[in-house]
Amino acid sequence: MADRSFPLLEVCGTRPGPTVALVAGVHGDEYEGPAALWRVLERVRPESLRGRLLVVPVAHLAAFAAGTRTSPNDGENLARSFPGDPHGTVTQRLAHELFSALIGPADLLVDLHSGGSRLAFLQVAGFYGPQEGISAAITARSLEMARAMALPCLWRMPGRAGVLSFEAMRAGVPATGCEAGGRGGCLDADVEAYTRGVLGVLAQQGMIERPGDVPLPSLASVCLDGDFALAPCGGFLEPLVTLGDRVRSGDALARIRAPIGEELCVLRAQADGLVMAERHLRSIQIGEWATCAVREVPL
Repeated sequence: MADRSFPLLEVCGTRPGPTVALVAGVHGDEYEGPAALWRVLERVRPESLRGRLLVVPVAHLAAFAAGTRTSPNDGENLARSFPGDPHGTVTQRLAHELFSALIGPADLLVDLHSGGSRLAFLQVAGFYGPQEGISAAITARSLEMARAMALPCLWRMPGRAGVLSFEAMRAGVPATGCEAGGRGGCLDADVEAYTRGVLGVLAQQGMIERPGDVPLPSLASVCLDGDFALAPCGGFLEPLVTLGDRVRSGDALARIRAPIGEELCVLRAQADGLVMAERHLRSIQIGEWATCAVREVPL
């Protein structure tokens, strides 16, 4: 049972309101989200809260203890395992327990991620556009929540089975999935951006009064659209651009070298766009996330 346990902190307000699930640490090497949720808990008092918070600062304790993205027990990725299976692998059972405890009672979900030890991200608040099986009302609320995070960028996330925020949307619970920082660290600027963003979501929902240091929702008219490109081969990844760079279609983003230094391939931008994330770890295997230059498109 220990492999399926997780810390669940419940804050019940003195007045009625929505139930919001706040989750971080789905990957064990991502630290910005847990640190932010602890700060949120320090700032939200039950006597001033309308509704209820369900907070899981570290969703995957075994991966957190090992400092790994995936489970040290079965090698599976919790972030691709929702809604889970009560009779499946250790990771699938943990996903089932989390999904049942959070998405069942929740009206909204905020899922905080980062680049972990392998990647680094700009501060982006993700939302889902129209998807088969997801109502227009749910996608509109997803965008509303992403705006309330007030991070520098909005990201239209790809619908990917097994991802907590996407499966929550398919279950009828509006969600935002966010990324910030990484490189195996925990910069205070990213933690504070997340802290203020979560408080902004709660204020938007009328659950708390908006603190003076919490910005109003984003009014951006464009969003980022796209995802990582996968490595066509393994080797030593040599980045040729950096986080936040603007690139043109065809620009070289990175090269992969063999151990003897031979250039094996060059990864290029498929369209004009922005470097939303980069790989921090230099060793790479075929099929792993390599480069992330995404388009800027109107909302």
